[in-house]
Amino acid sequence: MPSHVFRVLILGLFIFSVKPALAQVENRSMEAVRIDSKIKIDGELDEEAWKLAKPFDGNFVQMSPDNGAEAAYRTKVSLLYSNFAIYISAILYDPDPATIPQELSVRDRDEGKNVDIFGVILDTYNKGQNGFAYSVTAAGVQGDAAISKDRFDENWDGVWKSDVKITDEGWQVEIEIPYSALRFAKQANPTWGLNFYRMSKRLNEESTWNFVNAEVDGFLIQSGKLTGLNDIKPPLRLSFFPYITVAGSHDSGTNTFGKTLAGGMDVKLGVSESFTLDVSLIPDFSQVQSDNLVLNLSPFEVRFDENRPFFTEGFEMFNKGRIFYTRRVGQSFGSIDDEELGPDEELTGMPTSANLINATKLSGRTKAGTGVGFFNAMTRATESVIRNVETGEERRMEVDPFTNFNVLVLDQNLKNNSSVGLINTNIVRRGDARDANVTLADFRLRDKTNTYSISGSGGVSQVYTTDDTGLNTKMGFKTNVNLGKVSGKLQYGAGLNVESDTWDIRDMGYQRANNELRVRGDIGYNKFTPFSVFNNANVRLSVEHEQLYRPRTFTRFNMSLRSNFQLRTFHRFGIGINVRPTDGYNYWEPREEGRFFKYGPNGNLFLYGGTDNRKPFRIGGHTGFWTRPSDSAREFFGGIGPEYRVNNKLSLSYDINFMIGENNKGYVNKTYDANDELEDIIFGNRDQHTFTNTVGVSYIFNRNMGLTFRLRHYWTWVAYDQFYALQENGDLKPDNEYDGFLPNGVSRHNTSFNALNIDMVYTWQIAPGSFVTAVWKDAVAGLVEGMPIERNFFSNFAGSVRESHYNTLSIKLIYFVDINYFRKKSFD
Repeated sequence: MPSHVFRVLILGLFIFSVKPALAQVENRSMEAVRIDSKIKIDGELDEEAWKLAKPFDGNFVQMSPDNGAEAAYRTKVSLLYSNFAIYISAILYDPDPATIPQELSVRDRDEGKNVDIFGVILDTYNKGQNGFAYSVTAAGVQGDAAISKDRFDENWDGVWKSDVKITDEGWQVEIEIPYSALRFAKQANPTWGLNFYRMSKRLNEESTWNFVNAEVDGFLIQSGKLTGLNDIKPPLRLSFFPYITVAGSHDSGTNTFGKTLAGGMDVKLGVSESFTLDVSLIPDFSQVQSDNLVLNLSPFEVRFDENRPFFTEGFEMFNKGRIFYTRRVGQSFGSIDDEELGPDEELTGMPTSANLINATKLSGRTKAGTGVGFFNAMTRATESVIRNVETGEERRMEVDPFTNFNVLVLDQNLKNNSSVGLINTNIVRRGDARDANVTLADFRLRDKTNTYSISGSGGVSQVYTTDDTGLNTKMGFKTNVNLGKVSGKLQYGAGLNVESDTWDIRDMGYQRANNELRVRGDIGYNKFTPFSVFNNANVRLSVEHEQLYRPRTFTRFNMSLRSNFQLRTFHRFGIGINVRPTDGYNYWEPREEGRFFKYGPNGNLFLYGGTDNRKPFRIGGHTGFWTRPSDSAREFFGGIGPEYRVNNKLSLSYDINFMIGENNKGYVNKTYDANDELEDIIFGNRDQHTFTNTVGVSYIFNRNMGLTFRLRHYWTWVAYDQFYALQENGDLKPDNEYDGFLPNGVSRHNTSFNALNIDMVYTWQIAPGSFVTAVWKDAVAGLVEGMPIERNFFSNFAGSVRESHYNTLSIKLIYFVDINYFRKKSFD
């Protein structure tokens, strides 16, 4: 995009900004009442103490479907407190209690379920940026989350009590939140942010006690006030999670069995009123969900989700700047080059991971709004196994040395939902191995009405390597700035992102590509209240212009238009289109610095939608196509996901996703001359078909016990029919001399890959914070290259089932011990 166009766009955005600020709604307030008597958490609300409360009794305000309208049903909420805990009761009136939805679910997974919900949100620092959410469904299932800048971290689990009861007037909730399940500063008469939430599923109505205006960016900043908390003291927070795991495994390929018995402990220590130290001693991650394996033909690493509990719970602060990818901790980084093998040696074993010795994190926030986070972990050295094919003798070679990871985060809350912060990641490997350090500072500034925002960041990366010349340092930088209108029906913004060609965060972060200079702009319109046949709708137009940072050369221009609609029937649908109207230049696909692949204009169109999730049978899906006319490359993609709720305990789901690609072009190989100089970069014309089938079954016995089953089968095949030599100008020239075909005419680069995983998990909460879990996992992965492709799905699936299976069965007991339990007994 020419620079004068960008300046006009920025000017236009600020001309729009002269609109008046959004109207402010007076916040509601509730006064807590201290009690000295005991409350039994049973959902009955029959204790005399509840008569002392100063309740709210009336209608909440809708968030959806009619944002700002009065909720349909009345709600009565009361709040008490003692020296030990906060107590909350709610009477959720309903004109037809017999039809209140009560579908059971796994803890923290009530989204999309057919069930009514009541929740409370506490902002204990009253800054509008950090808080805690606690919810209970009409079936009695708990959910909780730590909130950071309106991001809900549902992996955070507090230990608290609740119970519910269906009555002739609706349903009742009773909650006890011990102070050990909160973080707050010691103050004589604090004011906390407070809000209550209600989901009336029959109406698909979400409402809150204090109005949350959908036009305002920020959920926590729209909380009401909680007063009356006099002289409460943060408790000594010390809890232990000892565990023991028994596991067995079987590899059908080698017909070998294995067994393990492991134990360890996680410790949580409140080192001050606001800071918590988490330590994992001898971590055990044997029961985490299997990764969604894929065949990766791109020049970039596949990013996998983090499923290990220690690295998902309470890690929201460490996500600042998105430069810390937790999967790096415990990953094997090393490799063995052919030059390191003798003439008669072969590599017979490579580590897939590095054993974690321990992990520690410290996090919290002071009453002045200063957040501090510190993370440290250590992994053991790993070794490969090398065998002499003549003598059978084996030797070992170190692949990964002993490694130390640490992260430091500082974050300061400012007025008007603003903040500044700093994050540093550092990795140190023993010996002369590669070390790295990355530092990034960021800021976010909002006006008093939370309507306009400017944010940005700037960082420096350093990579240290050692060779014959001594220590070498590679430095890089990144900077970005974003500004715009973030609240109101009309929203817009613009941004600039710059990453140098030496910006490198791969040692502890995830990075697809650097060397980028990207300018973007977007404008959108949102309708949050019902109109015509719709409940809500939005549309957004975006443009992006990209070029390399060095050399300063154009790479891509993209325009996109997206819209979403929800009908009054609560069906939803959307449409999107992306257009790249000019030639593009891909500097990453060739896998050679300075070389690029030139491709023609292209674009894609997609549609998606879903039916009302209150119904026993619901279905969602998407479909679309991508095309590049210049070389007839095209893809057709889609997916469909029906779900069926058999009853309140049993639900079934199935998802199928597919991609059918034809005539696409991609990197295949490099050829070298007799002097080992690069001769050609070989691309291939390929068809690729990918199918992913996922079957899910959930049977929840009761609020504390459930069984889930997940089967995922991924299959992709790639077939080549033509090869090209990449020219210096980025064009492709047919290369009929490249040895890409076998004598039978089949390409040696043809590939078929199958991944089949089963995860079946039984969970039983035997006491608050204490669980017994049993997990069965079955894994199959098969890669075939240089063979005729089996293109029949059923024949392929039958073949993959006959491949070697790796089965594990593990049973784990984890028990929660809280020192405050004994303090509560003394209080009672």
